[in-house]
Amino acid sequence: MKRLICLLLIALVLIPFNSPVSMAQSAPFTIQAATELQPALSALYRARYGAEPTFVQSNGDLIATNDLALRPLGMVSVPPHFLSDAFLLLARPNAEAEAFIAFAASPDGQAALIESGFLPKSVTVTDQAGNTVEIAQPVRRVITPYSIATYLVYGVGAADRLVAAGYLGTRTPVGAARMSAIDPRFPTLSGYTLNQREINIEQVAQLAPDLIITSARTAWLDTVRELNIPFVLLQGESRELLKESVLLVGQLLGPNAQARARAWVDYYDDIFTQVVERTKDVTERPKVLFVGESPLRVISGQMYQTDIIAAAGGRSVSAELKGFWNDVNLEQVALWNPDVIVIAPYGNVTPQTFKESPEWAIIKAVQDGKVYKMPSWVAPWDTPVMDSVLGVIWLAQKLFPERVTLDCAREAVYFFKVFYNHDLPESEIAAVCGS
Repeated sequence: MKRLICLLLIALVLIPFNSPVSMAQSAPFTIQAATELQPALSALYRARYGAEPTFVQSNGDLIATNDLALRPLGMVSVPPHFLSDAFLLLARPNAEAEAFIAFAASPDGQAALIESGFLPKSVTVTDQAGNTVEIAQPVRRVITPYSIATYLVYGVGAADRLVAAGYLGTRTPVGAARMSAIDPRFPTLSGYTLNQREINIEQVAQLAPDLIITSARTAWLDTVRELNIPFVLLQGESRELLKESVLLVGQLLGPNAQARARAWVDYYDDIFTQVVERTKDVTERPKVLFVGESPLRVISGQMYQTDIIAAAGGRSVSAELKGFWNDVNLEQVALWNPDVIVIAPYGNVTPQTFKESPEWAIIKAVQDGKVYKMPSWVAPWDTPVMDSVLGVIWLAQKLFPERVTLDCAREAVYFFKVFYNHDLPESEIAAVCGS
């Protein structure tokens, strides 16, 4: 009798674990996915759980798709991609499914898909200096001595790959505090000797990066070549070159970064089209003087700021100048006689610098009170970074307040949420566009 009871108890214990129904119930979550996506998802699931996923035809906890129509309306994010054209959506609250999404879009998930043959082991790109470079995948550790590259890495959602970086726009306490709010690792990442002019080669060797992204004008490239660390060079000094550099960084950093890069290019083009549409019939374009860290230091026609002015509906008076920042005299400015003066977000020059100067009183922009300092949040909006889309909006509003009705503050909230995964503080939203 005792033996029979024991056998019955053992059977009761074993039945749930051997039942197909119980297996389904014990799965952390179910996945609703098209047949062609299931093999890649199975590879990801096995890599994370050492088991096979439970696929369902409908009502899954998690949805995997390449159908953009399935993105919920009003979504303020780019859905995490595990393949270049396939993404994941959380159908209902499920902590384990949410963790799986993060894994699938991460370098670890990319590595699992590489091992299973769903993603390439390397990508070959031509950088903006014309170099053809093969970069092993996934890229886990990145150094960006070029500040522009730093912000591109943030914008494509790969900030966790950074191990050291340069940060233009964070030299003031306000800029540093804002960057720390976006990324608490900022004090550590910015604490190395690296910029376009100098680099501590011993620090670089210790950091062991998989990739360095820097400028085509970087001075120390020959030194770094000795370490056999691959590097990619950017040169985004035009609207088209900026879009190309964003897409290039996305391509280097995996499917999720690639999807975010494409999303930004679409957003940038949409804003550009809206502004152009509202100003296309303007016959007399306002003449704009763009100055930097001193009133007589001006942009050239080869700098990205010239494209921002054109995109906003103006024309740069210094467009014929070559190179980069040029020093001119007041006589030249008087010949140009700009309608508007725009000051770069960095440096100590302010509108008062011009208004309080008797010499500048002869200039039309000063007489009309049309001297403005371009705002920024962290990355300067006049530089070839993804944030510069806000600079286009801001300047277009200054040049054509009656025509351009885009809300700069609202677009800034959207931009930082989508591309930096950062909520601007309510108390600072009004000030983000300089108001």
